Amino acid sequence: MNTKEIILVLDTETCDLVGNVYDVGYTITNKKGEILKTYNALVSEVFTNAKAMMGAFYAKKMFTHYAPMLNDNLVKLESWATITAQINADCSEFGVTTVAAYNAGFDLRAMANTHKQLGFSGKILKNAVKVLDIWQFACETKLSQKAYKKLALSRGWVSPAGNIKTGAEFAYRYTSQNPDFIEDHTALSDAIIETQIMTACFAQKKRIPYGIINAQPWRIVNTNPIENDPNIHGAKTA
Repeated sequence: MNTKEIILVLDTETCDLVGNVYDVGYTITNKKGEILKTYNALVSEVFTNAKAMMGAFYAKKMFTHYAPMLNDNLVKLESWATITAQINADCSEFGVTTVAAYNAGFDLRAMANTHKQLGFSGKILKNAVKVLDIWQFACETKLSQKAYKKLALSRGWVSPAGNIKTGAEFAYRYTSQNPDFIEDHTALSDAIIETQIMTACFAQKKRIPYGIINAQPWRIVNTNPIENDPNIHGAKTA
């Protein structure tokens, strides 16, 4: 029996906040951040739906990012059935014990909704796994540090409402000591930086918040949170 923790770090890009996943990327890694495999695919049923894609928040990426990636064979155009079959095959092959994502509630919900929207039933993952929200983990460990709060305030990493930002871009800026980093917002690229954020959190040797999702972890960093902040509530990574 595999006693090591093997983690699938998932990221999705969607046309909306409900579902319509068009880009799926993940790494398979361990707690040390050693990446065993990467995977990236565009969902053919959604990506070729012009009406849906033009409504996507990052629709311009079709030309700036995805067209070159497709031309260079850096990403595949695959059916949803093929993508979900690959996820399960990789989980079995590598003995995945945990699925993690930055704001895991969003990604898992978007995946489940897309599964249903495209006419599939049942669960995507065939084997039971633990769930780890890297956003929760980061806010409990790295982003609650005084040094992060001081850096965020000095750099203006604050929402218009006044809350310190805690999204993946800012977590990676802090954990990588690269304060000018700009998130790519493509699934595999984001999954890779989220893997590195998670590794930094594991290195803190703190309690691991398995199973805690949709818990509004930004409140941990903002001890006096300002409510009704549109840059946080409902966002994928605030």
